[in-house]
Amino acid sequence: MNNYNVNKEMAGVAIVFITLFFIIPTLSIYFKEDCETRIEKVKMQKCKIRVESIEGIKSLKLTGTIPESFMPCECSEDSQWWASYKNEIEPGDYFIKNEGENYFEIIKEDTLIRHEYICSPE
Repeated sequence: MNNYNVNKEMAGVAIVFITLFFIIPTLSIYFKEDCETRIEKVKMQKCKIRVESIEGIKSLKLTGTIPESFMPCECSEDSQWWASYKNEIEPGDYFIKNEGENYFEIIKEDTLIRHEYICSPE
């Protein structure tokens, strides 16, 4: 193997190293949402439902009726915030997430559970 091939291989290794350890981490900050943006998205969510069924593993889909009108409705959320509390929700409970608030409530026959959205450290 001559010196030209060795230098060419070393240059390739250096380019891969620089890309993996410097360029990608530097650019990744532009693809992450900051805490304020996530909280604003949470505040836009809205759901008022008397729960009849609960579906989903990594996301949450609630079906039931609107408490005021008894009309059928469905609420879903994909960001895993609601889903992380799925084990607290049962048929017959009321799930209330008002627009403009960063929390939701699960109302049971004798209990009110409130979960506030808090940005997790990354």
